[in-house]
Amino acid sequence: MKQHLPDRLFILEMANNHMGDLNHGMKLIKTYGKICKKYDFNFAIKLQYRDLDTFIHPYMKNRMDVKYIKRFTETKLKKNDFDKLINEIRKQSFLTISTPFDEKSVDIIEKQNLDIIKIASCSSTDWPLLERVVDNDKPIIISNAGNTLDEIDQIVNFLSHRDKEFVIMHCVGEYPTPDKNMHLSQISLLKNRYPNVRVGFSTHENPSNTKFISMAIAMGASVFERHVGLISDKYPINNYSSTPEQIDSWL
Repeated sequence: MKQHLPDRLFILEMANNHMGDLNHGMKLIKTYGKICKKYDFNFAIKLQYRDLDTFIHPYMKNRMDVKYIKRFTETKLKKNDFDKLINEIRKQSFLTISTPFDEKSVDIIEKQNLDIIKIASCSSTDWPLLERVVDNDKPIIISNAGNTLDEIDQIVNFLSHRDKEFVIMHCVGEYPTPDKNMHLSQISLLKNRYPNVRVGFSTHENPSNTKFISMAIAMGASVFERHVGLISDKYPINNYSSTPEQIDSWL
């Protein structure tokens, strides 16, 4: 059965905040499940998939002095661990979303029959990846931090000509994003430039800030994405991911 994008969708981006620890990831999902059940909105939890055997260049293997290689390596999960996370996400009544960073990861999304595919800003003009993603009928959400207007035109044309259901997300690729760099007027620009396309807001500002979400809604955004984490004795949280209490206030 073909999945459609619901009206006003809030996406909680887990990313690698499961910390490579299945139990921690399960606790995160259950914690946010309790919060989201209080609100009459549509919710999803999003994961990120990378085939690390090919994603990390052979010459860079084990380079723990490189921030992102260290992060991805230390938080690696097995396929069956992701399956367990997906089962719990569904059990908590969330829609399921993942961001694939390579074609092999799209295979996993299809095998798990996730509801929606999210394309990260850094992959928004990765045309081989996009060609693989549009092979199926899942809705697509695509962020555009760093894209030129010409590139966004190409993305919109590419997806529109293939009759895809999609959302383009205003996003700033600065983690966290200072208030002065939020550029919310981009939402209006996107809505005016692409009147037949839904526009969303993928946000990385200070998690304690609750004013920008209200402004984005007022400007017509209808899909929202925010990183979430869970502080424990073992794991910290980065400065652009929300705590459960901050998400409660945000919602």
